[in-house]
Parts: sequence; C-alpha cells; structure tokens
Amino acid sequence: MDQETLIRLIDRLDRYPIGLPDSPEIREFLSLFLSADEALLASKFPLREATAQEMAERTGWPEERAAGILESLALKGAVLDFPMEGERYWLLSPSVVGFVEFSLMKVHAGIPIQRLAELLERYTENELWKEVFGSTTPPVRALVGADIPVTSRAMTYAQVVEVVRSSKRFAFQTCFCRNKERLLGRPCQAASHEDTCMALGLAADFVIRRGFGREASAEELLARVRELGRKGLIHITDNVRDKPGFICNCCGCCCGLLAGIRRMGLKNAVAPTPLLLAVDPGKCSGCGACAKTCQIQAVEVREKKAHALEERCLGCGSCLRVCPAGALSLKERAVPPDTPKDSATKFVRIAKEKGRLWPLLREGWRSKLRKLA
Repeated sequence: MDQETLIRLIDRLDRYPIGLPDSPEIREFLSLFLSADEALLASKFPLREATAQEMAERTGWPEERAAGILESLALKGAVLDFPMEGERYWLLSPSVVGFVEFSLMKVHAGIPIQRLAELLERYTENELWKEVFGSTTPPVRALVGADIPVTSRAMTYAQVVEVVRSSKRFAFQTCFCRNKERLLGRPCQAASHEDTCMALGLAADFVIRRGFGREASAEELLARVRELGRKGLIHITDNVRDKPGFICNCCGCCCGLLAGIRRMGLKNAVAPTPLLLAVDPGKCSGCGACAKTCQIQAVEVREKKAHALEERCLGCGSCLRVCPAGALSLKERAVPPDTPKDSATKFVRIAKEKGRLWPLLREGWRSKLRKLA
C-alpha cells in the first residue's frame, strides 16, 4: 500500500479525541486489514458522518464505486453506517472503542488475523495505552453488578440492570481482548471470548446488521451478566449517563482497560461507581477470598483483616459475593464520579483535555447523528 495513503489515514484517525498514533506496527496492521482503496477512502472522512455522494466527491470517484468501498469497510467495522431521514450516513469508526476492536471480532477472508493480534499486542504496549489513558476523563466506567446488596442514597439497585433495561436492542459479540489473548496462545481462564461482550441500542443494530454479533433479548443479556458476575468479572460500559452502547464483562488477566489499573496503577483508566468497598473488621476473618476474587487487586489482607485500597477500588461489589462472613458492604464515596451526560459531552471533554477540541467543534457540530444519541 502507498505509504502516503497510510500516513494520511493514521493522521485522520489520530484527530479523534482518542486517536491512533503512528508507529511501524499500526502501519503494518492497516496495510493488512484494509485494501488500498479502502484506506484511501477512509482517509478522506470528515470528523462527522457523510453520505456516499459526499465521499464520492471527496475521492473523485463515481458514487457507485464509493458506495461499494463503504460497504466493504462497514463489513470490517472500519466504518459505521446509520439509516436516518431516508438517507444512509457513514462514519469512520473511532480508533478505540471501534476500529481496533472490530478487527478481531470476526474472521475476514484473506486477512491474517493472528498477525493482526500480534501487531496490536505490540502497538498497545508501545503506543496505544498512552493514547487511551491520556486524558483525565476515563473512556469507560464500572457498574455495580447484579444481585449485589446495595442500600444508599446514591443508588438502590444494580447499575448493570439499569443500563440493560434502558436499551431497546441487544447483541452478543466476541470479546476483542480475550480473542487477542487466545490468538496469542494465552486463552482466558475466567471466561470464553465468545458472548462476553454485549452491544446495546444503535451499536447492537450495527453489530447485528454487519455480522459482528447475534441478536439477544434483555433477559438473555441479564442472565449472562449474572453468570459472568458470579465468576467475579467486572461490568464496564461507556462513561456516559444516557444510552451507553456496550457492556463488557472484564477480567484482570485479559482486559486492556483493567490493565491500566492493575499493571500501570492509573487512576483514570476506568471511572468508578458512586460506591466504595467497606470492611467490617469485627466480622472479617481474614480468609482472603475477597482479595483473590478482585480483578484489579483493590483488596489486600493485612494483619488477618481485609483492607480496601480506596484509590484503586471501582465499587463494583464483585467481592461481596464471596465473603463467607458477610463482612463486606458498599458505602457512598465522599466525592461521586462526574459522569458525562452523553457521548458528545464525553468526547468534547477528552478532546479539550488533549488539546484537540477545535477540530472537533469545527466539524462535529454539524453532525446529524446526535439526533440518534
């Protein structure tokens, strides 16, 4: 593939609030994942959605050719499409969560998926983690799990149930993180790579339509959430209040987001719930079951008593399930997290924190897709 086209595509993806920094690994990844025409068209996208006619004008191609390439990009998840107002609009997938994850969610004919996994492994370790965690506003937030005893002014029932019930369409899909680890010969010991990530609402529409997942009911999703919660996994979603697009059920061994906490000690990798673990020392026997269960090592046993590491704890409640003495509970945080209202608000915050706000405001304010949010 022409190196100039690759550089232009990387520059375009890197204009998103969560970008895609240049590196030899990402250049090879894109050259394997996309054809030359796909890369050229993708590099021409504005920061908002566009019609096939507009993309034809940007490339100088006939509209029929542009529409065909848009279709092939959508089947790879590199472009998202949304029918609206009698027209079909196309949007270049965000780098994360989007472009990178879709690449390993299904097999694409002629594309060496294991090589993609190897490249993304090196790219994440060398470049991508700094980009994903490079803002004060976390891209995702934790949820209080189903069947966790909750009684507080902050909430009275599990957040994960509330997120599912607020959506109208649902899909199971392959977990990018676990599939990458499986392809690299390190299969997850906690859960399968299949049916452990879930798309909601508009995201589910796209996932189902483009073959990245299978449709499910709310009841199926909640049953799976409860099953995975009993394994000690942490439920994570968009860091927004209105209409999150996914639920991931994350383990400490595979999840790249939890790795930001567990391996790097980052405080803004995942936004916590409004709650925090509390330990009753009078009841605690120091058995250590909670510490073994915690996916991010936010509980430790000292002097035969469990102690919550408050700066690390996400307040998900997973450890409450395994305490035989009933010594654990959730209490309200002194300062609750400030969750952005919607995706537009979140990305504006991240762009501002990274000094990328002006291009987003200049082009993104015309977006029609905000009507669908």
